[in-house]
Amino acid sequence: MRNTKRSRPHRPDRSQARRPNNSQSITFLGAAGNVSGSRFLVETTSMRLLVDCGLFQERRLARRNWDPFPVPPNTIDAVILTHAHLDHCGYLPKLVNDGFHGKIYCTPATADLVKIILQDSAHIQEEDARKKKRRHEREGRKVRYPEVPLYDAEQARAVFPLLSPVAYYESFTLPGDVTAVLRDAGHILGASTVELTVGTKGDKRTILFSGDLGRWNRPLVRDPDFVTRADYVVVESTYGDRYHPDNSVGELEDQLADVINSTLQLL
Repeated sequence: MRNTKRSRPHRPDRSQARRPNNSQSITFLGAAGNVSGSRFLVETTSMRLLVDCGLFQERRLARRNWDPFPVPPNTIDAVILTHAHLDHCGYLPKLVNDGFHGKIYCTPATADLVKIILQDSAHIQEEDARKKKRRHEREGRKVRYPEVPLYDAEQARAVFPLLSPVAYYESFTLPGDVTAVLRDAGHILGASTVELTVGTKGDKRTILFSGDLGRWNRPLVRDPDFVTRADYVVVESTYGDRYHPDNSVGELEDQLADVINSTLQLL
């Protein structure tokens, strides 16, 4: 891997050119110095791949969702999603509307959840835009940005034909000398870590994107898979400094009951 860097989304690079020979890079377009907006651009001499395509959800960073994408979306060959939370998939309608037309690889459960999440996101944005417009008209305010949604329900549905479900542990080939495997991340239904193998036989690199990792011994979802080898690992570390006690399901039920009962006493 020759180059790893962070990029500010509000300083777009519109160059159509691929990188020079023997060059591979990862550019962090989000979730670096902040929590949301997970977007990692992997580039080789023959392809551009986006791992996750999340929405910036922090209020102070929301304007980044409106900025031109750092590379032209129609030059991105494919997208891989780790899971269906909005900060990992919520920018897809904008990316598609701005020119992306490649495949979006994810697990079958993630594909199902993405359809729900994106339609819900579009509905909320349409509602918010209408409310803001009415409020600004009532107050006689002039605002910097137009009161329109980032994307609407129709644009959200335009993502669906591009979803390309892949089962866990099934190797698939991407444009260029890149193969990928999705492994169980144990986070939510369908969540995965992404294992990329980049390069030719003489110069291969394995890059692992953790996605959001779940905990062990949880109901509904399986434990995260162990990955024993990678040349480079990109880890989501929002809760890396938090201690998670090894609660049993019964203990969690008791804690939930205590919260419900204490809330009812306040009413």
